[in-house]
Amino acid sequence: MSYLDRSSPAFAELGHRGRRVLPLGPGELLVEAAWGGFMVVPAFNLDVAIGVTRDGVHEAWTTRLVQELLRPGDTYLNAGANFGYFVCLAGRLVGAEGHVIGVEPNPHILPFLMKSLYWNGSIGNTEIVARALAEVPGEDIEFHFDPQYLGGGAVRSMPQGVPPSEGARGGFADALWSPASVMQLQDGEGRWIKGMGLMLPFTARTTTIDTVLAHLALPKLDLLHLDIEGSEPFALLGALETLRASPRLKLITEWSFGHYRLGSPKLRAAFDAVWGHLAALGYGVRLVQPMLASDGGIHVSPRLSHDTMTETAPHGDYVWIKTEEDPFR
Repeated sequence: MSYLDRSSPAFAELGHRGRRVLPLGPGELLVEAAWGGFMVVPAFNLDVAIGVTRDGVHEAWTTRLVQELLRPGDTYLNAGANFGYFVCLAGRLVGAEGHVIGVEPNPHILPFLMKSLYWNGSIGNTEIVARALAEVPGEDIEFHFDPQYLGGGAVRSMPQGVPPSEGARGGFADALWSPASVMQLQDGEGRWIKGMGLMLPFTARTTTIDTVLAHLALPKLDLLHLDIEGSEPFALLGALETLRASPRLKLITEWSFGHYRLGSPKLRAAFDAVWGHLAALGYGVRLVQPMLASDGGIHVSPRLSHDTMTETAPHGDYVWIKTEEDPFR
């Protein structure tokens, strides 16, 4: 199903040309997005940074969705904020009267995110919360991440990776690709094992979405955007007051049936509980197809069932909207 047309101002912004990409210092680039904003990007990053630096846009379909769901004066929370792509986009969309909250627990990413707000000109309406979203606040969680894929921290021990180069202390520089460290990413025949990471740990304190909004004295959310590596159900269980207090709230979550099938019993129980809460509030969920129509329109799936979400749903972004607010009907 296509949504939106070429007349949308947001679509025109995605066609912005003459972008600037400038070196700021060792490992840092200042990148102008296709929609006109600015970010400070880690030059060594190989996931989000590639699209932003090369093309000026990350996940054009989700970018278009955020552009259409946010209005001036809205309140937006983005968890897994990384170096600030969606936070900076939202900061320009909601304007001086709106509010943006970027939640990012990884201390190695935070300097890029903080600098991005200054260069984007949206520091006045944006707050950064250096916590991990969960169901319960005040707990410590250990993450592991690979600096080459800086935003992909996971709450599990050494996911698909090895410690930094043997004999190293595990510092950030030791986990960047180098003649010494890449030896750890080869099999016995010297072949590069693609997807294998040089993993580093960090510990983050948890908070909840309800706690964040209460601390900032914000009564409601208009758009909640979660990209937190399968921990979305736990974050939503910590947002039940916010869900009830936000009648026009829309959600974008990353998800895959693999999170459910391969996850812990606790994760499956959390997803089932969240499904029940959202269904009771009138929400339906659709997959945002990873493409744009020639006129800039967004393709989404029909509304999906619990069985689809837990048995066959592919990895991607999903939009949750109440029936009466759903523009895709």
